[in-house]
Amino acid sequence: MPWPWQKVETRDSQFIVPSELTGSGNFADTTPVDPDSALRLSSVWACINLLANTISTLPIDVFRNDEEIPTPPLLASPAAGWSLEQWLWAIMQSLLLRGNTYGLITARSGPRLTPSQVEPVNPDSMSVSVGVDGSITYRFKGRVLDPSDVWHVAAFRPAGSPVGLSPIAYAAETIGLGLAVQRFGRQFFSQGATPSGILSTNSPLSRENADYAKTLLNRATHGKREPLVVGGEVKWQSLSIAPEESQFVESRKLGVSEIARTFGVPPEMIGGEAGNSLTYATVEGRGLEFVRYSLSHWLVRLERSIGDLLPRGQSVKFNVNALLRGTTLERYQAHEIALRSGWLTVDEVRELEDRGPMPAGASSPPNLQAVEGTGS
Repeated sequence: MPWPWQKVETRDSQFIVPSELTGSGNFADTTPVDPDSALRLSSVWACINLLANTISTLPIDVFRNDEEIPTPPLLASPAAGWSLEQWLWAIMQSLLLRGNTYGLITARSGPRLTPSQVEPVNPDSMSVSVGVDGSITYRFKGRVLDPSDVWHVAAFRPAGSPVGLSPIAYAAETIGLGLAVQRFGRQFFSQGATPSGILSTNSPLSRENADYAKTLLNRATHGKREPLVVGGEVKWQSLSIAPEESQFVESRKLGVSEIARTFGVPPEMIGGEAGNSLTYATVEGRGLEFVRYSLSHWLVRLERSIGDLLPRGQSVKFNVNALLRGTTLERYQAHEIALRSGWLTVDEVRELEDRGPMPAGASSPPNLQAVEGTGS
């Protein structure tokens, strides 16, 4: 068996990667996997869509020394022709598919010339190398860039490497199996060698008569779903093969679970099976699990990376409260406790419910006045 690790030399540095990721070694791989082909697998698309859509639609709060401030230009219009939601979605897609996202700083503002626009670029157009002195060189389509004009976020970054690991490359075998099963299913159900049925008779039948009977049968039934009528000693026996017999369904179920595990999302959130009897007592409980184990590390990474683009002392934080909203009854009960305890006002509660403040001069309902009185 050949040694499965090999040394890959770059211009100025060396990195050790599994040899199957470089296309060498004695590995039987008939299903090439790259970010584009991986997206053609519905479970991969569902995982990326779930994480990217969720994060890109979360509100972002900006703070200066723990005090919330208005949205800076970078987050109001992050790039020419890009909304903030589109910008965040593109960033997450690059991180999930390739392990890295890159942006070119195209505009600056303020006395310190902090970035005001960052144009996302295709990671496949970027190359990164490390010099013998430890300096990092970025190239965009072969052109050397000033590192200060490059915004680089790396996910799954190993020690000694300036770039992150690609989930698609390291899960290529799992994704390739899923694509192969998908291709097999398409070929099996459209071009399968299993005949739809057997037309038989007890009388001797020559090849010419058999072909003629087959032609007549195809002519009578092709493209139709009408009853087939036969007479005499002719019999029709329908043939079918259960997908479970070829483990087709089981293979697809297993593939969904494995890919969900690769991207760290619950299988049931992308149409798979949980594989256990765990249930959530509340909607909030399920949202909390998703935020805690699937989103939190991505949110922290993005908060720090986006914060690096802002003026010193400013930071950003994704507001996940919308994902943790319980049912109407659960929220209203929590609001009542907060009002009775005195650590939320009526206007603050209304803001949490996406309502404006109470009109000037308006009085609270009698029961709410009692709550406010208790709180005070």
